[in-house]
Amino acid sequence: MNNYLKYFGPFILVCLISCQQDIDHKEAELNSSEILEKSTKFHDPNGIWGNLELSIHIQEPRLNNPGRYSLIKLNNNDNSFELVRNRDHHLSRYIVDRDGNIKVYLDDKEDIASDLIEKYRLDKPRVLKYRDSYQMRYGLPMSLTDDAIKSIGKVESSTYNNQACYKIPIELNKEMFSTHWLIYIAKSNFEYKGMEIIFPDDYTKGERLYFEGIFSIDNIKVPRIRHWHKYSDDTYSGSDIIIKALEN
Repeated sequence: MNNYLKYFGPFILVCLISCQQDIDHKEAELNSSEILEKSTKFHDPNGIWGNLELSIHIQEPRLNNPGRYSLIKLNNNDNSFELVRNRDHHLSRYIVDRDGNIKVYLDDKEDIASDLIEKYRLDKPRVLKYRDSYQMRYGLPMSLTDDAIKSIGKVESSTYNNQACYKIPIELNKEMFSTHWLIYIAKSNFEYKGMEIIFPDDYTKGERLYFEGIFSIDNIKVPRIRHWHKYSDDTYSGSDIIIKALEN
């Protein structure tokens, strides 16, 4: 054995170094757009996200509201949307129909007192923001289309949540919390593992999201759990958890 290591050990070492260099070289050959394309193929192998009707029951605990639940209905064909959410002992409902008409209800009533509109954020302009936010977040990375992205930065190697990832900076055309995101995609299989929402001019602001698990909807794989942390100090602030799919 000692003689074997003596004669072949250096050869094995050279082979290992060469293999690692080949891996590093292949990684270097992948640009940001190619990695996003591979990640999209992993999450949506049949390319059906643009025609999907998504209906899910989610739990959204926050530190100041641990009992928050929502029902989401999102039709990517016609951009219609419905969000039902518990508000203390009330139930709010936000709707965008296929013609773009917006309606807001509290306990199935459209006539809502002004103080309750302010307290529960029931103003109509907010409804489109809800729709766009859920459509973007639950469609990642498929929702990162050319229309959504202003620019894509250079890919870097990184470790995110103890996993080897590609780190890709993007700038959005339309602000979604912020226009600046850092997204993390696993090197092993191109699964979307998380993201950081940053404010380049103020690093005390921003969010960090860790994704956990997979939930399959019509063969589309979306993160089942998204944990929200503050970007500045990584403290936990809440989660989004898919409980089940709903019948359309």
